[in-house]
Amino acid sequence: MANVNDKESNSFKKVIYSSGVNFIFRVFGLLTSFLTTIIITRLFGLDTFGNYSLVFTIAQAAAMIFALGIPSALIKIVGNNNLNFLQAKKILIKAIKITAGISLIPILVFSFGADFISTEIFKSEELINYFLIITLSMPLFIFHEIFLYFFIATKKFRQYNLFMFVLPNFFLIVFLYLFYYFNQPEYYSFLAFAVSILVVVTLEAITIFELNPKKETSFVSTRELVKIASPLMFSGLMLFLLNWTDVIMLGIMMKDEDVGIYNVAYKVGSVGYLVIVSVNLIIMPKMAELYGQGKMLELKKLIHNSTRLIAVLSIPIVLVLIFFREFILSLFDEDAIKGAASLIIVALGVLFSAVCGNIDQILNMTNNEKIFRNIAFGCFFVNLVLNYFLIPYYGIEGSALASLITNVILNAVGLYYVKKKLGFYTFA
Repeated sequence: MANVNDKESNSFKKVIYSSGVNFIFRVFGLLTSFLTTIIITRLFGLDTFGNYSLVFTIAQAAAMIFALGIPSALIKIVGNNNLNFLQAKKILIKAIKITAGISLIPILVFSFGADFISTEIFKSEELINYFLIITLSMPLFIFHEIFLYFFIATKKFRQYNLFMFVLPNFFLIVFLYLFYYFNQPEYYSFLAFAVSILVVVTLEAITIFELNPKKETSFVSTRELVKIASPLMFSGLMLFLLNWTDVIMLGIMMKDEDVGIYNVAYKVGSVGYLVIVSVNLIIMPKMAELYGQGKMLELKKLIHNSTRLIAVLSIPIVLVLIFFREFILSLFDEDAIKGAASLIIVALGVLFSAVCGNIDQILNMTNNEKIFRNIAFGCFFVNLVLNYFLIPYYGIEGSALASLITNVILNAVGLYYVKKKLGFYTFA
């Protein structure tokens, strides 16, 4: 018994260490992300950052849709079946072939629909060039997403951190200054992002694929891969839209400057998610592995320990954000202080998520992805309705409140189903 406890203790110590390393990289990524926000707002203007944020959100949503849920499916398949690197890479090749063909759909949509989307939906001709940039770079966004999750699935966390938090922001800063130096128009701010992803995807592909790859039999068929990925695609998309519906709705109903102010407040208020996603990154493949091996007691202890860790580390971060909100926001732009109330609301939502733990991935990695898909789908429409009614009366604070209410519902319902399906709550 002592050996078993020692083994579990050492295993969780590795989780803490790996989560800590990932947290440091995420902090670095967050700081450089804030730096790019400051650069865009100072060099190109707060309204440009509003346009950038809006189009970035739409591009990310489109990439999630047309990645078909395959990124999360990679983690689940590799973890549940304990596949080696070569077997995992075989599945990755299938994923690239599938999504390369599917990416033609968003290319056509944004190519022919740029004018309509910009002028009819968002009432801004300035957005046309932004959407044309999405047209050219959509396959890159999709491949980047798949490569990152492949690194997680194969527990190559160092590579994941490098390509997720370091290189994209570094290249983005370089290209932002380069385009500004040559006095390029404001939509080049988004072109800088697209070009940085092009460079990163190229480096990811070089890292993963050998010049003379070894032969390995395929573990799952293309049909099985799509079948496993489909519910994960919808749940992932709905979760993404839950977080960013407010930006899209504000883009439709409010001024570009309001979108920029809110997005700054949201990014700052969401800093607490650093702990959640840092721990989640490490335990996701481990949860899939333990569940695939039927080790439910170890899975329960892993989830309980990780939830405690997330809660303990998140509380002080949220408190600092709330008490020093105006000072932090002023670092971006004087007008950004208008988002102080929204920051408080967003931070409280993060705190509630931290106390509940990684509800989404717990369900996804334990063959309950369809349940979470349905929860996320229902909450998306709740969020949509709340934003529609609250934004006209309360502006950006109404959008933040809509996100908070939806977040509470999502986590509360998710907790109920974790208990129902796995027999325990996420906290002891």
